[in-house]
Formats: sequence, structure tokens, C-alpha cells
Amino acid sequence: MVKTDVPSQQAVYSIIGRTEHAAPIQAFSDEVYEVKGDITFKPEANQEYIVKGVLGESYSAVWIELKETGKVIATKIEVNGSSALGFFEK
Repeated sequence: MVKTDVPSQQAVYSIIGRTEHAAPIQAFSDEVYEVKGDITFKPEANQEYIVKGVLGESYSAVWIELKETGKVIATKIEVNGSSALGFFEK
């Protein structure tokens, strides 16, 4: 887990959900899904947030939620349909 301290002020956060493999060469033979986008919100002081997501052939999403309660912050970045990357995008 990566922990990053950020100021308690409104900002734009770029988040990415992507399939990763233990051996990078596997990406060339397996599907790699990716969803990414920007979320604007104001983190509250003394709160922890976590980036979560789901990746699949028919639906993929990534979002930020409040760690303590699981409440989704702002809007999920969603792809309805395949988010599979092409061979040269991997």
C-alpha cells in the first residue's frame, strides 16, 4: 500500500485501475484492463481515503472511498463494456 499525505483543500486527483501481473511478460498473453480518470474533491483533515476498483470484460470502475466507512467520494469512473487494452497499449 502506498500512503500519500495531501493538503485539506479541493484538488483534482487522477486515479487509475489497471491489471498488473507478477511477471510483466504475462501482459502480452493475458488480458490487461484499465480505467482511469480525474476526481475533484476536498479531503477532510485527519481522514484516510483509499482507491478501490473492479476490472472486467463487461464493466470496470475505479473510485475513492473513505477508509473508515467505505463511503464513495465523488463519482465512480466507469466503463460499461470492455476496458481491455490493445496489444500495443499494454
